[in-house]
Amino acid sequence: MPDCDDRRVTHIPDLAPYDYHPGAPDAIAIGWLDSSMPFPTGACPQDVRDRLVSLGAKPVRLMRGYHYCQFCQAAVEPQRVIRADIRLYEAPDVARGNGEIWLTGVDGTNFAAPALIGHYVEEHRYLPPDGFIEAVRTGVPTPGVA
Repeated sequence: MPDCDDRRVTHIPDLAPYDYHPGAPDAIAIGWLDSSMPFPTGACPQDVRDRLVSLGAKPVRLMRGYHYCQFCQAAVEPQRVIRADIRLYEAPDVARGNGEIWLTGVDGTNFAAPALIGHYVEEHRYLPPDGFIEAVRTGVPTPGVA
């Protein structure tokens, strides 16, 4: 069984092939951040921030647990142990996500991002690549990804 530490997310560099789920459609990874790695920052346009937050509220490819934002200052303390390898956390002051955002740009490129990308942009000034910003503005949710 893989390590069940839901405080960490898989780090995939921006614009690298998405490889988190075997068998997923071809896609470009965006926003798979990790606190041990630097990431680009800057002012993301408000319309893009708003759409990312909206898409993140209705993620696809839901996971069984949650990923808590590593960049927030609040500590995530274990509240209860179900089994030795699985812990439930209760962290009301820390953003969390349990799925992904998938968009297809007008050129047909699929993008896959964690549901927390809107939080990363709003609270931690993460600045996604220009191609993804354009896909957020003009793209559509990727067909067939649920």
